[in-house]
Formats: sequence, structure tokens, C-alpha cells
Amino acid sequence: MTQNNTSKLQNTRLAHGMSQSQLATAAGINPRMLQYYEQGAKDLSGAKLATLLKICTALHCKLEDILPDGETATLLEQYTAM
Repeated sequence: MTQNNTSKLQNTRLAHGMSQSQLATAAGINPRMLQYYEQGAKDLSGAKLATLLKICTALHCKLEDILPDGETATLLEQYTAM
């Protein structure tokens, strides 16, 4: 697998020593969906905000740590600066 933006989620999960199953359980999301996000089959930028926040809460990380694109991260920075 080549390094791409989608793998930010997987890298963050692995850095926290969690399996996909553990993260899915901790975040209260479908394990298959998590797998799709990590593989890039589903665009994490298109996920519900609630889903993103559940993942971040379970990983104790910031949205920027898992967001797959720069545009979303930039918009988040602008939003938090308001």
C-alpha cells in the first residue's frame, strides 16, 4: 500500500496500539466501515462529523491527525479560530 492521505487514520490507530476491531468498538462504529476508511474505499472526509469525533475521542487525537485532505484541515483551522 502506498502512503496516501487515507492511511493517516491507520497510522494514528497503529501509533495508539489499537487493532481495527478495538478502535471500532471504542468508537462505536462498524468495523467494516473503519476498514473501508483505512483502505480508501470510503472517503473519510465524507463521514459524518459525529463519526469523526467518535474516532478521535477513541484515539485521543485531533481531527487533523486523521483527516484525509488538506482542505478539510484548513477549514477546521478557520472554524476553530472564530
